[in-house]
Formats: sequence, structure tokens, C-alpha cells
Amino acid sequence: MNTKERFISSIKLEPVDRIPTSYRGAISLYESLMKYFNVSVEGLPYSKENRDIFLKNLGADLWSDTVRPDAFNYYRPSYKGPLPEEPYSTDSELFYALGIKCKSAKVEKYNFEYSYITESPLKNISTISELKENSIYPKLDMFDFSVMKNSITGEALDTSRDKDFISMGTLNCFFMLCCYLRGMEQFLTDLAFNKKFAEYLIGMVGEFCLEFSRRELLSFGEKAEFYCDWDDVAGQYGPMIHPDIFVKYFLPLYKKLIDSVKKYNLFFTWHCCGSIHKILPYMIDAGLDVFEVCQTSAKDMELEKVHELYGRKVCIHGGIDVQSLLINKKPEDIKKEVRKIFDLWGFNGGIIIAPSHGIMPETPIKNILAIYEAANEENDIRSSR
Repeated sequence: MNTKERFISSIKLEPVDRIPTSYRGAISLYESLMKYFNVSVEGLPYSKENRDIFLKNLGADLWSDTVRPDAFNYYRPSYKGPLPEEPYSTDSELFYALGIKCKSAKVEKYNFEYSYITESPLKNISTISELKENSIYPKLDMFDFSVMKNSITGEALDTSRDKDFISMGTLNCFFMLCCYLRGMEQFLTDLAFNKKFAEYLIGMVGEFCLEFSRRELLSFGEKAEFYCDWDDVAGQYGPMIHPDIFVKYFLPLYKKLIDSVKKYNLFFTWHCCGSIHKILPYMIDAGLDVFEVCQTSAKDMELEKVHELYGRKVCIHGGIDVQSLLINKKPEDIKKEVRKIFDLWGFNGGIIIAPSHGIMPETPIKNILAIYEAANEENDIRSSR
């Protein structure tokens, strides 16, 4: 099997010759790791040549992000609307296109840059009529869906889908968009005390997301292989909303979205942090193929339980804890966790070994290397039996 065949088989819950692996981490970590490898390359990791050199030295199969299987082959429609004015900035998910204001920040010690949301455009309105006046649906016209471009290079697709992991899926997080448009605390308050308002907002967001997706799929659905979504409906100890609320308001939207994706024979991947047991089964029943990122440090999300509940129902992409294990433990502890995955899943498919989120730049390099050293050791030993 080649890398792509191995990933696809694992996603389909079919046997593999080796358990596939992927890397997720901050760009600044790439620089630190390349220095550790004593490899000098020019430019950023965006070129295929640099990525291949990096992955070969690391021992990983693929460079993913926390939502998409291939961090460098994600395509989205061209945005032709106004850009944010200073001090506000653009963001990687295009939230700024909906009036959600973000700012950029940098942790100088680690050369780590990120953006964060500072203002919600609908936070001060109080009536449904005001919601109607501030509909986000017209903002669809600020996108050119006929030109899908790589999110990093800005170039149109010019490579064969047989070689790369081509993904799509933008502005589709139903719950989090409601939170970002309204403000999380205010939206959760609306769900409890202003249900009609909340229902209209959810409907407005759902209508926008589904139409956005329809236009994306019409343009690019036959070129992509993965449709990727994320929606952090859970936290460290469980869902942020009652499962009944998810089932009533958000699950029907996801069913419509997944049904539309499946018409193009794409894999549907869904990222959610936290303890997600009370919601994940509904998403699996709706047609989820890959669950990102499997935060094993969250309540009741231990590898053993995840395998018991979902091992033969959905492919898990993640599982190596970045919150505590990689930061605080020793390389042998990380290797032990990797071996546990091999003991649980074996070569039966349904698992892609990866960090449970993007590895933070303060993570010890030897701990990062331990993931892939252990995975390659176990793959070599077990495949030769």
C-alpha cells in the first residue's frame, strides 16, 4: 500500500499493512525540528519538496491540520469582499467575511502567531426583526465559487487527486458560527431564555451554511475527496449544550449537509474537541467518516473507551494527547501510548495516529519524535510477523 491507499483503507475501516500517521503542529515547530534534524532548506514548508524532506526526517506519513487530512491541499472559494481595517485582521476560516472581528497576536518566545475573535456583530441586537435586517445570507455574493483556490498558495488546483489529499469545506460550523456572530455567552443565554430568537438565528446560519456548501460542492465536489467540518460543541467535561438541543436544532442541519456531501462521494470529516460521547453517536449515524481529533485528555475520552465505543464505527484521526502527555511526560510515556493504539486497533483500520490537536511550540522535540519512532517500530515489528 502507498500512503494514500493506507489512509483510505483505514478511513473505510478496512485492513491496512501499517497504521498510518500524521503530524500536526505550529509552523514555528517546523523550523525547530528542521534545525534538530540539521537540515537546511530555503523557504517555508509550503513547497512539496520541503514537506517531503520534513516528513521523511520526522517519520510521519502526512502533514495534517486539526480539521483537514492534508494541511496544504485545502481549497475554498475566492473572497472578493472588503477586508478588515486595522486593528482587525483576517483569519484562516474567513469569519471576517461575516463581520466577525478578529485580531492577530504573537508569542514572541516561540515565534507563534494566532488570531482570536474580539467582536461579535450581532451581540447588541434584541429582536428577530433586527436579525432579519442583519441577515448574513447576502454575504454569499462576496464569494466567487467558480474559482476555488488553495488556502495557502492562492492557486487553483493543478495536481492530480491521485497524488494528494484534496479537501474542501468552509464556513460550515453551525453551532460555533452562532456563538461567534452573537457572542458565546449571549447565544447560550438565548437558547435558555429567548428560544424564538435563538431558533431564528440558527435557521439563518443554517440557511447560509447549507447554501454556501451547495455552491462549493457544485464547483469543486467532483475534484475533492474530503469535505471537512469542525464545530466545538463540547468542552473538557462534556457538551456545551444539552444533547437534546443539539439533536433538535443542529443535527438536522448536519444531516442535510452530510447528505449533500455524500452525493459527491466525498469523505466527511468532523472535528470537535472535548468529551463528545453524548453527541458523537448521532454524527456517526448521520454519516461521519472521520472523527477529528479525539482529545484523550478530556473526561471519559481514554483510548480504551474510544476504541470500545467507536473502534468499528468511525475512523479516529488523533489520539496522542497534546494537552498533558506530550507537554509533561517523557518519551517512553509517549511510546507506551502509541503501543496502546496498536494493541487496541491493530491493522484492522479505523485509526490514523496523530496528535490530538496542533502540537504547541513549547513541546519537547524528543516527545514529538517519540510518536513516530514508536509508530514506525511497531509497524515494522508487527507487519513482519
